[in-house]
Amino acid sequence: MIMSKESKYINNIEERVFYGASVVFILATIIMPPYFGIPVPAFDLTAIRIMIIVLMILICNDRDRLYDFLGIIKYNKGFLAFLPYIFVITYTTVLRVDVKAFLNPFTEIFTMFLMIYVVDKSLGIEKIMSLVYASYYIFVIQGIAEYFHGKSFFKYLRTLDGALVGGSFVRAGQYRIMGPAAHSIAYGMILTVGIPLIAMNFKEKKMYIFQRPVLFILMFVNIIFTGSRSALAVFFLEVALIFLLSNKEEKKKTLLVGSISLLIFGTLIVASSGTSIGRYFMLQITSVIDEIFGTTFSLNYGATLITQQSSDYRDALWYVFKVHWLNPILGIGRKRSFSTVINGVVLRSVDNYYIAEYIRYAYPGMFSYIFYLLYILIKMLIRIIRENDVYAKVAFIAVVSHAVSLYYVDSLGTLKFTYLVIAMYICHAKEDFIFPSRHKKSKYMRQAI
Repeated sequence: MIMSKESKYINNIEERVFYGASVVFILATIIMPPYFGIPVPAFDLTAIRIMIIVLMILICNDRDRLYDFLGIIKYNKGFLAFLPYIFVITYTTVLRVDVKAFLNPFTEIFTMFLMIYVVDKSLGIEKIMSLVYASYYIFVIQGIAEYFHGKSFFKYLRTLDGALVGGSFVRAGQYRIMGPAAHSIAYGMILTVGIPLIAMNFKEKKMYIFQRPVLFILMFVNIIFTGSRSALAVFFLEVALIFLLSNKEEKKKTLLVGSISLLIFGTLIVASSGTSIGRYFMLQITSVIDEIFGTTFSLNYGATLITQQSSDYRDALWYVFKVHWLNPILGIGRKRSFSTVINGVVLRSVDNYYIAEYIRYAYPGMFSYIFYLLYILIKMLIRIIRENDVYAKVAFIAVVSHAVSLYYVDSLGTLKFTYLVIAMYICHAKEDFIFPSRHKKSKYMRQAI
């Protein structure tokens, strides 16, 4: 069967159904909150999991689709890079008798390869990006309304209970928006992953910070309203990277527009310094400055000692590697909760994804996951150096930003956003990730299916 890059199945009803299901799958991945779905004992069917099942039924119902899908996994170099991590979560599941230790991460990994299939064989990168942009417009408009409403409008979709949904979060007397996420920090991570994407100009193959100025400003305001210092710090890092990796012409435009924007922003902050919103903006900005330089400017804008002590809590997490009852070879899995006392500090919440992976899967799990991230980033960096590829730059910044965010917090259900970026990049740079087509000619495999 001959297929086009935009859509393999567009000529009959069955093909249109698959195309429509692919669109719903991507929208469920981006928009639907993790607390919306069908409650099932031990493994709730969230919206994205439901769409995974729907797509797999459609794929398995067609021999050619199934052959193509299996080929995307089998002949993908990225899958080989993920094999060590899959091996670790598999033996941890067996030895710790912990099904979730395998199901949770494997479902996310499987979702990424299903994304690759959907991008490459059904929707195409530009269609996916149009869905991403539309979703972020929904997020930021909802975020502004949420700040004044005092509750996420996505919470009206709540059908699942448990850890998948958080309560209301407040800092310095200000409500922290959470969008479609289960926590304000997670929403900040979702927004920062999108910052490089909205700087992309597909037609001209350029990257410019103010490519979509209204969306950019609204995303910045939403990041402020999340009350997440790590998200704001990552935002500034992204702006710097976008500027450094953009072309000379875009750099000149950025300096001009950026200078004017900073002047306007500074004027608005000074003018609103007596209002709660103005003080909240200053609180967030000075909190980032305090985190970097060890100052205490944020105390002048409503920060408390508890806010200051959160950094000390994160520092104490590094002593987890010295906890004697943790096995450095075999992690505790996911069903067992973690709690310990280090230097008088009670540690329960592990606000660092990499340390959390060490607890769950020990050194083999932590290092094998870091290996995969480094593999992807190095491939992107090589393409940037070799071809000055603008999409490689955008994807590189998005993945780096998320990797940095994971240093300050656990994944909180946000890995799927980075996996979507990686899936689109793999489809964009297939020659770097897919083995030559001569390895894919196997009539015996096709007949077996």
